[in-house]
Amino acid sequence: MKQDKVLNVAIVGGGPGCKAIMDMIFADKLSQLQMNLIGIACTNPKAVGYEYAREKGIYTTRDYSDLFALKDLDMIIELTGHDEVTQEIARSKPDRVRLVDHVAARLFWDIFQIEEQRLLERMEAMNALQYSEDKYRSLFNNAQVGMFQTRVSDGKMLECNGRLAEMFAYESREACLAEFVTAEHYLDPGTRERMLAEMQETGEINNFEARLSRNDGAVIWVRYSARIYPDKGCIEGVATDITDEKRAVEAVVEAKEDWENTFDAITDMVMLLDDKHQIIRVNRAAAEGLGTNKESLVGKQCYEAVHGQNHPTRGCPLVRTMKTLGPHTTELTEPRLGGTFICSTSPILNRAGELTGYTHSLKDITEPKRLEAQLQHAQRMEAIGTLAGGIAHDFNNVLMGIQGNTSLVSLHTDPDHPHFGHLKAIEDMVQRGAELTRQLLGFARGGKYEVKPSDLNEIVEKSSEMFGRTKKEVKVHTKHQKDIWPVEVDQAQIEQVLLNLYVNAWQAMPDGGDLYVETKNVALDDSYAMPFGVGPGNYVKISVTDTGVGMDKETQQRVFDPFFTTKEIGRGTGLGLSSAYGIIRNHGGIINVYSEKGKGTTFSTYLPASEKEIPVTEKELSDEVLRGTETILFADDEEGILEVGKQWLKEMGYEVMLAASGKEAVETYEEHKDEIDLVILDMIMPEMGGGEAYDRIKEANPQVKALLSSGYSIDGQANEILERGCNGFIQKPFDMKTLSLEIREILDRE
Repeated sequence: MKQDKVLNVAIVGGGPGCKAIMDMIFADKLSQLQMNLIGIACTNPKAVGYEYAREKGIYTTRDYSDLFALKDLDMIIELTGHDEVTQEIARSKPDRVRLVDHVAARLFWDIFQIEEQRLLERMEAMNALQYSEDKYRSLFNNAQVGMFQTRVSDGKMLECNGRLAEMFAYESREACLAEFVTAEHYLDPGTRERMLAEMQETGEINNFEARLSRNDGAVIWVRYSARIYPDKGCIEGVATDITDEKRAVEAVVEAKEDWENTFDAITDMVMLLDDKHQIIRVNRAAAEGLGTNKESLVGKQCYEAVHGQNHPTRGCPLVRTMKTLGPHTTELTEPRLGGTFICSTSPILNRAGELTGYTHSLKDITEPKRLEAQLQHAQRMEAIGTLAGGIAHDFNNVLMGIQGNTSLVSLHTDPDHPHFGHLKAIEDMVQRGAELTRQLLGFARGGKYEVKPSDLNEIVEKSSEMFGRTKKEVKVHTKHQKDIWPVEVDQAQIEQVLLNLYVNAWQAMPDGGDLYVETKNVALDDSYAMPFGVGPGNYVKISVTDTGVGMDKETQQRVFDPFFTTKEIGRGTGLGLSSAYGIIRNHGGIINVYSEKGKGTTFSTYLPASEKEIPVTEKELSDEVLRGTETILFADDEEGILEVGKQWLKEMGYEVMLAASGKEAVETYEEHKDEIDLVILDMIMPEMGGGEAYDRIKEANPQVKALLSSGYSIDGQANEILERGCNGFIQKPFDMKTLSLEIREILDRE
């Protein structure tokens, strides 16, 4: 094949191939191609071709870009075998210079050999050419990358190797050539147009990535390197399936996103620090908790971000972690954050065990601490209540003895007697003592007496009107919920609670003020009810708010403690609010307080709503001592009470049998059960209490009539005995009239 002029050629790569081409040129074996060697470039000056060129006086250089300056350079033959070198030359060479890469050079080498053979024998040359073509076709078809030639206009596949057909899920190369039109398989709009625009501008593309669909519908990612030939209307290039590579990258991205999402999902405030305590990353909770954004925290010291200080705080766990390289935790209260937190720090170590940074977390325990304090307060009040109940029980027994003996003396003392007034004074003092024990029992566990469905609006209205009439310097404002839910309460005790709250408010407003009393139906959820030891559900709320002096936090924490008072001696016993607390708690309710110094106080009570209907009428009680002739068994372990009871009952006309213990009561009843009409049992007795004694007596006579007596109240154990069939309950200390009424009510009951 003749050419119009001699081609000035330079070779990049000074290896054996370079020397062989020079030998052929110098031997004039390439005379038909009219090639003139004008330069050699090789980074290795010891290469055989490079040294050979220097011997022949050919221009040599170690930087191939120097070749571009050679006069009349027409072609560069690249023999290094490195694709990146070929690509670099292709990008940087002058437009006038052609490039023959190492693959094409190899083909030239074969052609050179064929040309040499043709000089010897035409047949051998033809066989050699066929061999070369077969070898090229074998390399083309067996390449591990897809090779293709497509039409520019529509992307019709003009030529491809087997790897490309396999890449796009065709059974054979022939099927791919017959069916595949690449332009129809780009999944993202505009991708092929961008690729063509780049090739038309630069003549080629390198590492262009696109998402395509295969023949079977699967999606793959392909990386293209190709050159456009406008004169031929085709594109030639190679394609590599990078789907697995893309998936790996996506997996890394997804893992990073998952980590970020998990990091931000942590509700604790978490910071990652470098080994100089500077913040390098925070989660969303930390940014929100510190009232800023993530970016503004990066680079700050942890103690600067959390505490607003330029040094670690006292007891900082990070200081200990730095010393021990172990995790440490402490509890801290930070006013800037408005709460209490668990602060935890841990070291971050690399695979070699070297310190690279720290984790720093803050867990907000403000609410759990508040709930814990409420629970501890409730448990403390429960323990105090148990103690108060025991004291009240014993004191009631003492008062019962005093009351009984005083009443007996009064019965046989003429009103004109000089000591009769003293006896009445003793009875009055007993009543005052009984009132104190009632307050103690109101605070103590088990303090309800007569429980029935009630309308709290009526109780509030009655109590507030009575209070308003006596304390005119206080203006009372009431607001009642319409259709208030019924509650099951001891009305007298709820009135006592309200009056205690009113009096407390009055004392907090020495110069007068306003008192607001409101009722409301409310529904409490578990999160509110649980810390108070009650269940969620419907409650009736009573709020009592004053405009008084208010209380500090320390006073609020102790306001329900028995005998705690801020008043001077003689103005209060410290039992009013503790009694109110106990009464509400004994009704299964909640009482709490909110106050600020100088801004008044609000007491809120919540009583469980009831499904029962409110009764319309109440029984009227007689004002006289009622008498009878039946036989009564009276059991009590207190000798003084036993003697008083005996004499009272005889005064009422009854026949009396006595028992000093529960066991003795059972034995006496079993022996005289046909004679005994009523049993009066003390609930607390040694060896056998009133409850067990009642059960044993009931076994002997299921129809037995019994009255339970106790220094405790009706709630708790006494109520359980009543539920088992006991006919009534009387609270110590009681007087003769009250006892006579209870006896007649039980005996006259059909």
